[in-house]
Order: sequence, then C-alpha cells, then structure tokens
Amino acid sequence: MLQRESFKIAGFYQSNGGGPDRSKDRKGGLRENMVDFIRKNLRRKAGAEKGNITLLFAATLVLLIFFIGVSLDLGMIYMERNELIDLCQVIREDRFTYQDTIRFAENPGLTSYRIISDTMADNGFDGTVKVYFSEREPESNYRYYRIRTKLSVKYSYSFLRLFGLNSATVSAFVDGGETYGEGINDVVWYPQMPVSRYNGSYTGTGAGGYGGYVYDASDLPADW
Repeated sequence: MLQRESFKIAGFYQSNGGGPDRSKDRKGGLRENMVDFIRKNLRRKAGAEKGNITLLFAATLVLLIFFIGVSLDLGMIYMERNELIDLCQVIREDRFTYQDTIRFAENPGLTSYRIISDTMADNGFDGTVKVYFSEREPESNYRYYRIRTKLSVKYSYSFLRLFGLNSATVSAFVDGGETYGEGINDVVWYPQMPVSRYNGSYTGTGAGGYGGYVYDASDLPADW
C-alpha cells in the first residue's frame, strides 16, 4: 500500500500498472508546435501584404504624378489657344476699320498682311502670322475676296519633355471677306494688278508688317 502511494506521488502510477504516463507531454508539445506554426504563418502573410500595399502605393503615386504633369501641359496649351482666339477677335474688329484701305489697295493681299502683322506687333504677339488672300477675277460691277488669318505659337512642354516630346504648335484662325457691287449698273474699283499676282499666302512673324515675309501664290486653304 505504501509502495503504491509512493508511485502516485512520484507521478509514475498508472491504472494498468504500466510505465510512466507521457501522453500529456506529447499533447502539450504538439499544441505548442501548432501555435508556433500559426504565428509564423501569420507573420509571413502580414509581411507579404505589407509589401503588396507598398507596391500599390508606389504605382498609384507614379500614375498620379503622370496625370498631374500631363494636365499641366494640356492646361497651358489651352491657355495659349485662348490667347490666340482673343487676338483673332482683335483682327476681326480691325477688318471693319481698315476695309477701305484694303479695298483700294493696289496689292490687297500684301496690304492685308501688313495691317494684321502691325496689329499683332502692337499687341505683343511674337508668334507666326499667316494671311491667306483669295480674290475672284473682278468684273466692272462686282468684286469679292476672302481672307483668313492664322496665328501660331510654339509651346515648349514642361512635363512631357521627359517622354521625348519637346514642343507643340498651337494655332487659331479667323475668316473674313468682302463683297462690292450689288446692282448691274454699279461701277466697282479694282486693282490693275491681276489677282494671280497677289492671291496666295503671306507668312511672317509678329514683328510688324514691314518686316520680312514669305509669299506663296499656290498656298491656299484646302477648304476654300
């Protein structure tokens, strides 16, 4: 009896009288191993998710910078074109001021270009001025001409330069024209110079109408 109790106290007693009971130790060790495995797996997943979030944030930041840069350049182009449209409105208003000057000019094409180029110089425009002039063969009682002024400036990209795009040409134009003589008995003045001598395009800068220019008799808008 005393011997059996001693075994119970020492923790070696089993109901069948067998050896030491180690089943609890095995279960405890297995449980600890499972807990360690789960912890390591969770740490690994957390690290992977943290890396994915960092990559996603970096990609989003790059796209955001790209769209901001593109929007900046496009916004500047839009502002440049609005300024050209305002200058075209000035040209439209001047046409009524100088219509008699053009009407009685011996070379109405060149006269139109000089008037418009001087006006652009007075307004601080330093881009390209191109004036298209086309007059029908005049008759004694009828005369008609068309005129188109095209203003162009070169815009240098700020952001898109990083992608190999250096500049873009921004343009705006305004059309006009005049008709003289309505009745069959009207007498209309017209230049002695044939229209083939002044029809065409006149191209120069906004430095003033008496500066250098290029005349091309064959250059007229395709939609005329």
